[in-house]
Amino acid sequence: MARKIIYALFIPLFLVVFVSAVNAISITTESAQTAITNPSIKLKEQMQLLQKQKNAEAIKAKDEAMTIARTKKEEFKTRIQTIKDQRKKVLIEKIDTKLAKINQNQVTKFTEALVRFQGFLDKIKQSTTDTNVLADAAIAQTAIDTAKTALDIQTSKAYTIEIVDDATLKINAGTTVSQLRKDLTAVHKLIVEAKQAVQKLNTDRTLIKKEATSSAR
Repeated sequence: MARKIIYALFIPLFLVVFVSAVNAISITTESAQTAITNPSIKLKEQMQLLQKQKNAEAIKAKDEAMTIARTKKEEFKTRIQTIKDQRKKVLIEKIDTKLAKINQNQVTKFTEALVRFQGFLDKIKQSTTDTNVLADAAIAQTAIDTAKTALDIQTSKAYTIEIVDDATLKINAGTTVSQLRKDLTAVHKLIVEAKQAVQKLNTDRTLIKKEATSSAR
């Protein structure tokens, strides 16, 4: 019975998180787009300003996440001792450990993906002087930095089950699983946007080469 409950809680999470690969393509970093198209201020200065703003917001968000996580963990340690049914107590402890492991594993995979994207982007920036490509590179860098910030915050979060009484344990466990799924899906979206932005650079370079070849004929 306990095993069936675990499967019921985690199957939807695995379907969303693991089936959706980091291979989709798109970018919606509006702030970076605005910075690129505004001619009144130099691109580099605008990107630096945006980064400073994001850094300040990220630090605040991470601090808040860490504070909430510490509080939740302490409450969980205390409240789990109040569970009368020993079977339920063991089950909740297993789910708590499993949620932390899933979050850790996904953050690791996403981080590895961003490292690859950053490496590819760095090579492109070093190998071109074309303004269009460099403009898209700036957008891609913003997308990567945004995803990195989200991952940093995600690492600081804790997904502990709220324990009120034995009767509400299953419902509260499901709520916590859903929250983890929601948060990981949001981070995954940013990873996809970062990949999209980097992949666009390949298109830019291909078009430039074709145009150069046509002009030379």
